[in-house]
Amino acid sequence: MQEKQERTKKKNLWVKKRHARVFAFLHVAMGWFLRLKYNYRAEKAPIKKGPCLILHNHQATLDPFFVSMAFRFPVYFVCSDDLLNLRVSPLIRYLAAPIPKSKSMTDLGAVKNTLRVLKEGGAVGIAPEGNRTFSGKQWETVPDAIAKLVKVANVPVVLFNLCGGYGTDPRWGHSVRRGTKYTGRVRRILYPEDYKDLSVEELYRLILSELDVTDADTGERYRSRKRAEYIERTLYLCPVCHSIGTIASRRTHFACTRCGHKAEYTEQLTIDPPYAGFTKIYEWYDWERKELPGHLAAGEKLHDENIRFIDSVKLQRKIFLDGNAVTMDSDAVTITGERETHVFALDEIDAMAAVGKKKFNFYYHGKIYQIKGNERFCGVKYVHAFYGLRAAKKAQAQSMQPEEHTP
Repeated sequence: MQEKQERTKKKNLWVKKRHARVFAFLHVAMGWFLRLKYNYRAEKAPIKKGPCLILHNHQATLDPFFVSMAFRFPVYFVCSDDLLNLRVSPLIRYLAAPIPKSKSMTDLGAVKNTLRVLKEGGAVGIAPEGNRTFSGKQWETVPDAIAKLVKVANVPVVLFNLCGGYGTDPRWGHSVRRGTKYTGRVRRILYPEDYKDLSVEELYRLILSELDVTDADTGERYRSRKRAEYIERTLYLCPVCHSIGTIASRRTHFACTRCGHKAEYTEQLTIDPPYAGFTKIYEWYDWERKELPGHLAAGEKLHDENIRFIDSVKLQRKIFLDGNAVTMDSDAVTITGERETHVFALDEIDAMAAVGKKKFNFYYHGKIYQIKGNERFCGVKYVHAFYGLRAAKKAQAQSMQPEEHTP
């Protein structure tokens, strides 16, 4: 009976011996691949084993592999549940056991599984931004939940920097660029005694500060003959004529098809000549993120055709639904198909998140719906519009509340 209980206990463990064997194999195989394809180098981390939390900035597609190269033990990464809806997902879960989490949503299951891995002596890797950068700067909204998790976990926290990932493999791009710098290194290790007296807010600010990496400010060069290709996946609003969805790219240059204004995206990750005063992608991106909601509030719409409409059943499968065009105004997201039209009121959508290079998810009545566009589709503009409109409505509601008067 006791032997059977022991077997059952081992079977139910998240941390398994096979993960260490898989990690050792991939550490060698992927090490050579990452060096040859990306010119990547990782400095060895001084920490020898878990339990620990490894927090890193989120720059490139293969960030978990880049981060892992610095460690000598398996790391269980928190990942988007979209990754675990693929045909190879059962194999990924068996070999590496990543911790699934819904993007842009509070996911208590992910928190519980993280604490479970730490309790079993494992190391957990998390990108607090929750989304890979489009602009090259830290993601615009990072929840303070990561600081709360650190407090609850009470384990060493490894703050890890990836430098050069955005220059080498930008999220909006189509090809890898050869750069002079792509490295991964431990920025700092916080032990429980280091942060026990910090408030959640102080710890949160410290984490964000230590993970802040901006490749475009380094002056490093990243060579590619197609370095501007697909930049319209992130630059969707022309700052000259204020048209939506008119930016088009080719090789090293891009231009607005409406007003004709054009520029080059240089090897130093700058815009030359300055486009309406913008010299960095992140400057333009921050401006359009704040500007776009006003366009929809004034009656404009976002619209894209040749899309695929998907019911993304969490951790199971994707079901393709009838829908080939998406429209968003200040009230709803509308999916138009050959046989029917689906209307989703913005007030009833719980959250929205950019996924991959050309997709976005929205969470509606307990379901996860996904819009997948064509090669030049910009999904992040829908996310910016959604959260911008929501913030504006919230601010308007607060301004209409009567002021309290002290008698």
